[in-house]
Formats: sequence, structure tokens, C-alpha cells
Amino acid sequence: MTQRLHEDEVHIDAELVRELIRAQLPQLGHLDVRLVAAPGTDNVVFRLGEELAVRLPRKPAAVPSLLVEREWLPRIAAQLPLAAPEPTASGEPSDAYPFPWLVCTWVSGVPLGPGGANPNDASVLAEFVLALQSLDTAGGPRIPPGRRAGPVVAYDATARAALEAVRALKTAGRLSPDLVDEERAAAVWSAAVDAPPWHGPDVWVHRDLMASNLLIRGGRLQGVIDFGGLAVGDPAGDVMAAFHVFDSAPSRLRFRAELGTDEQTWARARGWALTQGLEALVYYIDSHPGMVAMARQVIKQTLDSAD
Repeated sequence: MTQRLHEDEVHIDAELVRELIRAQLPQLGHLDVRLVAAPGTDNVVFRLGEELAVRLPRKPAAVPSLLVEREWLPRIAAQLPLAAPEPTASGEPSDAYPFPWLVCTWVSGVPLGPGGANPNDASVLAEFVLALQSLDTAGGPRIPPGRRAGPVVAYDATARAALEAVRALKTAGRLSPDLVDEERAAAVWSAAVDAPPWHGPDVWVHRDLMASNLLIRGGRLQGVIDFGGLAVGDPAGDVMAAFHVFDSAPSRLRFRAELGTDEQTWARARGWALTQGLEALVYYIDSHPGMVAMARQVIKQTLDSAD
């Protein structure tokens, strides 16, 4: 049985997956079904045999992201320099399960720990981001206002509410007093809001290049997963990976230099990374230790770093 993370999520377990496979994809019914240990926040993921995975949305709000993966990963995955999951079959809503679901190739590797990237992988990750940005955006899903990698100012109220929620947790003794310098956090976010918006051509962005979505083998970056946030927008949405996966200024600056990121985009990226950490810390504090670890890492790097 999977851990419950959201009030509106549906029940998902291995027996349900077996039932769905038998009913809709009987040619795969002989394959073993095993829950993936690391809990996804939008989708529950199961291994299907050794070469496939099944992704099932936990809640209604996660369905559009799965549909983005289903439509666009077959077009872009093979063009990327790191391994990415490629859809091989789709499932549809039924009496047993109310949402569409997806079978895709399994990308092997171990999820990266927060801030744990090899410094030499700054170039590898930059190459991935640049390759994604180079792809044709025609027809791609645009980022609406109020979402990460869209216009920063449209997210202002949400970001400030997250900081207030963190302040309340500190007051209640639920967080270490020194975890978030509230004055510094407000300044970082204000700098993002004040930075000029992106005026260049919109590009493809993954939008969730946190450590747990990067897979390593032999200590080096090999794959990228969870493309549910894939969209066309501000490149700052992937520049923010600098604060998720690197725990040193030299590595971040190398990543930034190879992307050719300007000061304004860097400010927006830092602000997006900070707010993602603040929101995750508040939302998952009692339910998802992995997301809390991510939040602590990215908050620290955005507030402590001078680069």
C-alpha cells in the first residue's frame, strides 16, 4: 500500500496495477509488479518487469502532467543526451481507477541525494538543459501565470504565503530557528520579482530538476525522470537546478557559465528554487522526509550562497 500524501488522492496498490494491466494491457500481464520505494508526490510508480515502469496519478491535479508526458516524451526523449523514460503504452480511466495512466521504459540508476552531484556533472547537466532548450517548441504546452517558470510576479502572493507559513512553523517550535533567515528569504524573493522578466524566446524546460529526479550510476549523472512539469517558458525554470543539486559555489557557477545565464535569469532561478523549498517544507513536513530533505538543501543554498 502506498503512503498517503494528499487529501484528495485515490487508493493505489500493486493489486490495482495488476488488475489494470490484466484488463487493458493483457500482453504485459505476465510481468511482475513491484512498488518503487521512493514515493513520488504526483504519481505512484511501480516496476513492471525489469524494463518497464507504470506511472499512476495520485490525485486529479496530477492528471494534466501525466498527459504532457504521454504526448511529448515520445517526441523528445531520444533527442536528449541523458536517458529519459519513453512511453510504450497507455491506460485509460475505468471503474477500477479514475485517471489515465502510463507505461514507460525504466531508467536505471540511483536517485541523487540533495546537493550530492559530482562537480564534474555541472557540465553534464548543462548539456542536458541546453539540448532540451534547443528543441522545437511548436505546439508545446505554455506555462500559465502563477506556475513555476512563468512570470515571477504572478507567483508573488503564493511565495509570500509560503514564507509566512514557515514563520508560523518556527513560532510553533516545529522548525529550527536558524533554518530560514526570513529577512534574507524575503530579499531573495524580492530580487526575483524585481528582475526583468524573460524577454527571449520561450524554451522547453523540465521545471523539476531536483536531485531526486536525477539518476546516477557509478557516481555520475546518467538519467533524468519525472517530466510531468515539461513545458515551454522561462529558462530560469531549469537554471534553478543549480541550487538543488550542487552544494558548492564553484559547481553552481560552472553550471551557470556553461548555460550562459545572465544576472536577471539567475535571480529568477534563485527565487523559484527558494519558494519551491519553502512550499515543500510546509506541505510535506509530516509526510515525506525526502521532500523535507530537498527543501532544507535548497533553502540553505539559496540563502547562504554568495554566488
